Amino acid sequence: MKRIINLKANLEQKILQSDKVIIVPHIEADFDAIASSVGMSMIVDHFNKENHVLIGDTLCKLNNGTQAMIEECQERFPIIGLPEYEKIKSDNDFNILCDVNKPKLTYVKVFDRDHLAIIDHHNKDGESFDACIEHYDTQVSSASEIITALLSSYKIKIPKEVANMLYAGILLDTNKFFKNESGSTHRLIGRLVDQGATREEAEQYFTDDMFSNRKVEKLVASAQYLNYRVGLILGEEGKVYKKEELARAADTILTGNVDATFAVGDIGDGIISISARSKGTIDAGLAMGEIEGGGGKDSAATKLTNTTVEETAKRLKKIIFPHHRFKES
Repeated sequence: MKRIINLKANLEQKILQSDKVIIVPHIEADFDAIASSVGMSMIVDHFNKENHVLIGDTLCKLNNGTQAMIEECQERFPIIGLPEYEKIKSDNDFNILCDVNKPKLTYVKVFDRDHLAIIDHHNKDGESFDACIEHYDTQVSSASEIITALLSSYKIKIPKEVANMLYAGILLDTNKFFKNESGSTHRLIGRLVDQGATREEAEQYFTDDMFSNRKVEKLVASAQYLNYRVGLILGEEGKVYKKEELARAADTILTGNVDATFAVGDIGDGIISISARSKGTIDAGLAMGEIEGGGGKDSAATKLTNTTVEETAKRLKKIIFPHHRFKES
């Protein structure tokens, strides 16, 4: 506890003196690195100081659970990539490394010692950064455990979603309590549970299907309804989907009070896919046949190149309702 109190005092001074704070996890960020970083972002927010979490990884190279966690964080935390970091960085930024201490494991290789803090549960060695604040605690399970202790010491309310992320970070680095656990680990888990976390929800990050399921849920939630008869689902521009995800979203909407559904999304390599489903009033196969596809009356699909999701949606509307004039979005 004394070490946490000292860490708090030193961090507060540096945070308040800085223009902004950049929080940096390690390359190929995992649950512990991400959760501890966003937890640190909440602490910096406590001081009303601008901050950003730098994640330089390309999402498609990370596992599904990690992608899901980052996607959730992007909705509520200031996540930035390397290009944006290069644009906004300044000499009076204070940098905080979470779950890492070596240049070879970070996307940023050089930091000014007087503008750097390290919060880590790994050992320091000759390759480690030199920092003005160094909090190494090899007796704890994870960086998530350290950050949970800090959040608790500030009496900062942890949103349920973040509590589950921190729980997942601890589960990862204890191999689900097969190593590195202590009484302190379980006491802090108890505090996360008090904030709404559950082991079942934390363990969902370890499930390969989780990221895909959440993408489908977001597609379904974004559905538009045309003339109360047709559900139109548009994937986000720049986001890549699997054909199966578009199909699942279309199937889900069709269970409602609609005659047909069309899910449009980018499936990679410049290809826009449409999954069409119908209860019979609208011929899905006929509609897809008019745009280089085909299929049966109830289920059909197509793939298009040299177009966008938005352009495909406009084209699709004209095919489904040839005499109706839709307002441009």
